[in-house]
Parts: sequence; C-alpha cells; structure tokens
Amino acid sequence: MTLYIAEYDEKQKIAAVWVKETSARGPRVFDPKQHVFEAGPSAEFFGAPRRKIEQWVADVSVRGRLSR
Repeated sequence: MTLYIAEYDEKQKIAAVWVKETSARGPRVFDPKQHVFEAGPSAEFFGAPRRKIEQWVADVSVRGRLSR
C-alpha cells in the first residue's frame, strides 16, 4: 500500500505531497525523478482529496520533464 499525504502552504495550496511506500521506513516528498505515481486501489490519500493530489503530481511531473 502507498500513502500520499498532502502538505499545504500558507495560501492553502498543496505545496508538497509526501509518499510513504510499504517498504520504506518513512515518507519522502514526491519527486518525479525518483517516484512513480501508482494510485491503484490500495493507495490511500490524506490531507486533500485524491483528485487534488493526482493533479499536483501531474503538474510536478510535467515541470520535472521540462527541466531535464
């Protein structure tokens, strides 16, 4: 199971999404260069609705591809 945890900034926008994979000791900030977004049926979302976390990950992934 993978946990996705939203973190907000002072303007109440998602500033980061933390990822906690089953095999990891603790969560890490989602990085499209290191993580694969797998929102399967066993994924859980905290801090924001699933669709908002998915959109944030998609936006960050596009920016990550553009900066390579």
